[in-house]
Amino acid sequence: MAQRVNYQKELENLHQSMIHMGSDVEESIHSAVHALTDNDIELASKVIERDDVIDDQERKITHECIMLIARQQPVASDLRNITANMKLVTDLERVADHAEDIAEHVIYLNEKNYNVTVPHDVVKLTDHILRMVHLVLDAYVETDLEKAKQIVMMDIRVNALYSKLKKYLVRQMKLDSDMAPAMVEMLLVCKHLERIGDHAKNIAEWIVYFIEGEYVTSAEIRREVEKNEKDKE
Repeated sequence: MAQRVNYQKELENLHQSMIHMGSDVEESIHSAVHALTDNDIELASKVIERDDVIDDQERKITHECIMLIARQQPVASDLRNITANMKLVTDLERVADHAEDIAEHVIYLNEKNYNVTVPHDVVKLTDHILRMVHLVLDAYVETDLEKAKQIVMMDIRVNALYSKLKKYLVRQMKLDSDMAPAMVEMLLVCKHLERIGDHAKNIAEWIVYFIEGEYVTSAEIRREVEKNEKDKE
């Protein structure tokens, strides 16, 4: 009995570490985008520095997961819980990497003295991405299946916005060859944002796996959600 209580305490500590890391990752995205829109080099540098902290968090949480498996030899839902956390922490770390990449593009644009107006659709894409990341962290904390599935559906909007931005930026390159290098940088920023959406979707899929006990693809989740919505009509 005492061993089980201790195990539950270790799991709770693991979840708290994940929540803390998720909060830091969310802040990195906020800061990277603000650095872009405000051309704030100092803020961009802080995002790059924070990535080392997040990398360290990822290593520590992964180590905690491995030690839990080794000590407790969990089965069934407990094992799913730990393995899902290992997957989640990897995706969170990669989200932070993309925030760092955006910050590096901000610094590069400044060094080259590119005067770039951030397209409004980049702001729309960013707002949508931030809602996804925040919601998926809520889904993790609350073990909320419906919120997790909602994230998968939100990724459709991300892909549509990214496709629209890609066409716009390529068109701008053709219209003004002098601005082409700057537009390339902006396109790369958009790609990093799109990838953050993909990782949020991946996290949502692993939350679904933990709750339902089997892995389902995003396509299967979409079909299920669309069917349920159609049945309600």
